[in-house]
Amino acid sequence: MERDQDQKRTVRSHKLRQNWTWICRDLSCVALCVALSVLCLGVCVVVLVRASELQSRVESLEQQQRDARVSSAWSVSLEQVEPVLLSRLDQILDEKLAARLPKTREVREAPHSCLCPPEPDMFVSGAVKNGL
Repeated sequence: MERDQDQKRTVRSHKLRQNWTWICRDLSCVALCVALSVLCLGVCVVVLVRASELQSRVESLEQQQRDARVSSAWSVSLEQVEPVLLSRLDQILDEKLAARLPKTREVREAPHSCLCPPEPDMFVSGAVKNGL
């Protein structure tokens, strides 16, 4: 009887050791999976941070390039546009001055009794010669 109890205890302890072995194996597998998951999440966070840093660097470089284009375009165009603007301004001023200055009228060679509208010089000079 004692022997049976010893055997039962031995079997129980053996089963208990097997259970602990399986539990330890299961826990080690779970711990390994959790560690790999945490490692993967860490890698994902690092990649996300690097990608956002690169994106911000690209945006800042694009902005600098746009600013450089605009500033260089304005500096070159100002040098080129200034003579064009000045010539156009002179032309407009000449037109305005010509419109506001008093116009000189040329005297026709027609008798004072003639009330006909002015004609081209060729006909007027012929009419005057003919006495009309």
